[in-house]
Amino acid sequence: MLKIKTSSPAGDLIAMLAGIKHLCETKNTKAIIYQRLNTPGIGYEGTIGLHPFKDKVGDEVMMNEYMFTMLKPLLDGQEYIESFEIYTGQDYEIDLDKVRMKTFTNQPLGSINRWLFYVYPQMACNLSHAWVFPKKLDVFGSSDVIAVNFTYRYRNHLIDYNILKKYRFVEFVGLPEEHEHFCNQWNLDLPLKKFSNFRHLAVYLKSCKFFLGNQSFCYQLAESMKIPRILELSPVLPNVIPNGENGYDFYHQQALEYYLEKLSR
Repeated sequence: MLKIKTSSPAGDLIAMLAGIKHLCETKNTKAIIYQRLNTPGIGYEGTIGLHPFKDKVGDEVMMNEYMFTMLKPLLDGQEYIESFEIYTGQDYEIDLDKVRMKTFTNQPLGSINRWLFYVYPQMACNLSHAWVFPKKLDVFGSSDVIAVNFTYRYRNHLIDYNILKKYRFVEFVGLPEEHEHFCNQWNLDLPLKKFSNFRHLAVYLKSCKFFLGNQSFCYQLAESMKIPRILELSPVLPNVIPNGENGYDFYHQQALEYYLEKLSR
């Protein structure tokens, strides 16, 4: 069994699962991932004070108990993961905190998905292949739906999302406050989809026509499953890069509208 400790936020952990999957397959074993909760958040210019996840006293943290509980059913369901557990001092062989907090990887620059490889080259793998596979449930979404998610962080404020009024079936996934802010900003009336855990979210996203969002956990989830996806790049920190088929990123309105039309056909 491969024992791994991490304090990572959910999106970064999803990104690193590609390397964990590769190493487990190389060693013909499974991983136990120990998640350390309530580690203080790491903020970068333009993102400080905007992280939605906090501990019990209101301080920003990388992962709290709520996010762990939401993430656990998805990770426990992966063939290469034995279990996803809260870290309480267990022994481990690999410390993923070296990637984010202890070793030079040129972060926050470069691709989040590749930071892992600079510290653990044995985890380097082909990022164009899917590495998260949600077990099938009753279908939540529709092949006609465009799923969208926009957080407060890593935004490109030059983009005009009035273009979404052109499309009939658009649904928002994410936090209620993010949904309210996005809809108010663009005078949109989008349904908010709610999920009891991220396994359900993954199944829903996989059933939709495609995903549109910014650099966030939801985008990393879409990327990990290689569903058709469009990414709003942050002009300040473009450190999430699509890999593989049907993954598109943009800085400008013209490109957004082109990709929306392309994936809507």
